[in-house]
Amino acid sequence: MTEENTICKEGIVRAIRGKDIDVEITVSSACSECHAKSICMPSDQRQEFVTAQALYGEAFELGERVHLVLKQKTGWKAILIAYLIPFLVLIAALFGSYAIFHNELASVIASLLFLVAYYFLLKHFRHKIDKQFTFFVTKLS
Repeated sequence: MTEENTICKEGIVRAIRGKDIDVEITVSSACSECHAKSICMPSDQRQEFVTAQALYGEAFELGERVHLVLKQKTGWKAILIAYLIPFLVLIAALFGSYAIFHNELASVIASLLFLVAYYFLLKHFRHKIDKQFTFFVTKLS
């Protein structure tokens, strides 16, 4: 995997279960990276765990610092599924239902119902979608 096609985040190995490796990463808001964070608000950082697989069949140890890697193409697919498609469903349902009902309230309710249905479909096919979003772990160089 080439570097320009991947998204990397540094983490720490916390558990190893066969092929699955649990990596702890620190997620911070944009404010925590700002040089003026102490003036406006306290730092917002939290720990999250991600299950990943060894990219090159490497062996890892508990507590080892590693790179968590995701293909950039996969990241764009996640943005598409989570943000762009729901937005398009909402807008299409809003205009489509307004063309049918000629009532703004009914159009808003119908478009929200379509959006809820979209998220229920995502939840229903969650396991199939999860297979497309695989994280990998590599050793720090």
